Amino acid sequence: MGVINNERLAAKICEMYYLQDMSQKEIALRLKISRPHICRIIAQARENGIVEIHIKNPHHNETALEHHLTSVFPFLEDAVVIDASDQNKVERDAVFGREAAAYLQAFLTNGSHLGVMSGKTISNIVHYMKNGEGKHLKLVVPLVGGIGNVSPDLHANSIAMRIASIYSATSLVLNAPLVVSNSKTAAILKEEASIAQVLEAGKNCDTAIVGIGNVDQFSTTAQAGGISDEDLAALRSAGAVCSICNSYYDANGHAVSVLSNKSIGIELKDFKKARVIACALGNSKIHAIRAALLTKQISALITDAETARALCAE
Repeated sequence: MGVINNERLAAKICEMYYLQDMSQKEIALRLKISRPHICRIIAQARENGIVEIHIKNPHHNETALEHHLTSVFPFLEDAVVIDASDQNKVERDAVFGREAAAYLQAFLTNGSHLGVMSGKTISNIVHYMKNGEGKHLKLVVPLVGGIGNVSPDLHANSIAMRIASIYSATSLVLNAPLVVSNSKTAAILKEEASIAQVLEAGKNCDTAIVGIGNVDQFSTTAQAGGISDEDLAALRSAGAVCSICNSYYDANGHAVSVLSNKSIGIELKDFKKARVIACALGNSKIHAIRAALLTKQISALITDAETARALCAE
């Protein structure tokens, strides 16, 4: 029997490799068998059932939903599903914020430029970023203007400053409202050096953390007074169901440009290289999240199990 097909030898090599933590090089030296042969024997042993690998994943249900999401929306590079369905709302928000913060912090790298959006979900996640884990970002950029005169802790400027303090980074400030009264005013503001600098930095960020909003009177932006009833009606009349940064989309993921000429901030299409990570959950946002994913411009989605199931079912 050849070396490759010798079951007794294969079992011995696999025990050395998997149970005794010996490297393939060490096994090759010990048994006087070439390293390529050792590699082939281990591979063949797995194919023949001599070796069976079991992963004890405590989050296997969520992992299955993550795989399902990326198969239903193939342009989505990654999905993170957080299950806290057996908790009350306060606990669900805490679990989601904590788990989402851990995921995001794992992907932030030293010296990178981070763009952040406004909103309750993003603010909740940042609340659980307790320390910078030894990393130092270079720049944190607000991606949209102010969303109104209330709840300043939900504004992108405030969120950017909180992240910057955690990661010893510089945070920029976008001194402009989200939507102004007319296109002429918007054009003048965008030409101001301090505002133009922030907008350009936003376009060039490495990672963008964004929320996904509904286009209705119950959205955070509408509740904060950042968008007028008239503008909201115009968006809905044009078919908008989803807002991300300074962009609006219809149910099929097509851009709706009703407010683009009088808005201050980054549109999704403006990003030059950013990995766009969207954070959103809740039954009320199913259609908005689906529209956002259909834009094919979202790199990763962080959501909860209930929302993931609904998205897969649709």
